[in-house]
Amino acid sequence: MTKKLPQLTFINRQKEQKYLKNYFDSIPNAILFLYGPKSCGKTTLIEKVINNLEEKKYATNYINLRGTIIENFNSFLNIFFQENSNKGVLQAITLNIGFFKLNLKDRKIFEKNPFKIMEDQLRKINEKGIKPIIIIDEIQNLKSIYMNGDRRLLDELFSFFIRLTKETHLANIVLATSDSYFIEEIYNSVKLEKTSEFYLVDHLKKSDILEWLTNYKEYNFSKKQVDYIYNYLGGSPWEIQQILVEIKNGETVEKSIEKRIKILKGKIYDFYEDQLDKKQQVIFKKISKEIAKKGFYKRISGEKIFKLIKIAIEKDFWFYEASEQKIIANSRSLEHVFGKIFT
Repeated sequence: MTKKLPQLTFINRQKEQKYLKNYFDSIPNAILFLYGPKSCGKTTLIEKVINNLEEKKYATNYINLRGTIIENFNSFLNIFFQENSNKGVLQAITLNIGFFKLNLKDRKIFEKNPFKIMEDQLRKINEKGIKPIIIIDEIQNLKSIYMNGDRRLLDELFSFFIRLTKETHLANIVLATSDSYFIEEIYNSVKLEKTSEFYLVDHLKKSDILEWLTNYKEYNFSKKQVDYIYNYLGGSPWEIQQILVEIKNGETVEKSIEKRIKILKGKIYDFYEDQLDKKQQVIFKKISKEIAKKGFYKRISGEKIFKLIKIAIEKDFWFYEASEQKIIANSRSLEHVFGKIFT
């Protein structure tokens, strides 16, 4: 019988918590894009911060779109409004649902302009001395949704959120994503220039991982074992948790990590051989080899590789730091795999 892993305690993130708290305390003036490698702990961080906010001072509407099926604009709105909060949405996670409420008398106005209803209700919340916060996690999942067939939902949302922050100062908006190509598009958007802030949430630092695992009495790891785990998995809390489950069920540290690396090697080989053409293979090998050697690849000015970057990001192999024009592996374990395959 498989044993369940005890719930892990929250690890550090003091700097990130302080940044978010300061943002929530400030007068709304910019959309905050929170981004970082997949499984680095963005969602855990968000939930930690909003769960520690004073309920009487803040009104929070948090929506996690991970694993959510949204077929159209109406099914997206159903997440926000309590009346239909469970229709048309699969596995949507919300906190403090009921932030927006729809009365029957508002139905006709809602159908024509739902954003007006939302703005009016935000004004009423502000009048009570309460600070509204809207958070959408994995915002990139709305990229393919359109309103009335021709208007992109994201374009309309961004316009609305700019109004709520930069113009009317009615609500603080946090949009989180692990899709760094999406952040690249946003980062270079003329429409969002001077209306947005960007904050990178990276994997945990080595000191955090060492303290966490060294003091994890249930496992009684030696320093050598902790160093071994960090060397191969870095600061990815999700990956470390996966091997902790296996170790708890009798696997050794070395064997568990060996299995993880083997699985990733298979995924990289399949991707490289089956989904890339010859030209893309050459570029993917070149960049991945550089990442394995230096920890990153600095994009050359004018280099036309964004199509490949997009594909590799969608497959969770690469992460792109738009502000520094750097490509890195999505995890330390992938760095090792790139080294084994391409060097």
